[in-house]
Amino acid sequence: MQPPYHPLFVHFPIALYLLGVLLTLGALWHKNESIRADYNRFAYWVFFLSWLAAIAASLVGLVDRGRLDFDDPRQQAMDRHISPAIGFMVLNGLILYIRFRWSDVLQTSRRWIYLLLIAFGTIALLATGLYGGDLVYDLQVGLR
Repeated sequence: MQPPYHPLFVHFPIALYLLGVLLTLGALWHKNESIRADYNRFAYWVFFLSWLAAIAASLVGLVDRGRLDFDDPRQQAMDRHISPAIGFMVLNGLILYIRFRWSDVLQTSRRWIYLLLIAFGTIALLATGLYGGDLVYDLQVGLR
């Protein structure tokens, strides 16, 4: 298997995070308290797995980044990709912290802060993917 390896890893944090968002929405809208609690618990663990997968994808991405020459003009485009990725990991970590600290966050007044963090995390994830797509499809990083 030839490098780059980062594209093999990036799908996991994306899919897991978006699944966590869907499970959180399910926990908000479901009427049955037992099912709501299950959705909430599953969402926490899926966000946790997303955070771990993002760390793995980032580490592999940094290794792949090292394969580019230092003076390669595509390095700036990589920095644009890395910035929202770091924001995503920080926001995902805050989501985990809030959910760990207040397991009933969706039933309290802190719910809006939690949901805002999830929304900003989604935006950061989309920006990361957009800039990552530019790297691959427009700048041919990893392809030439």
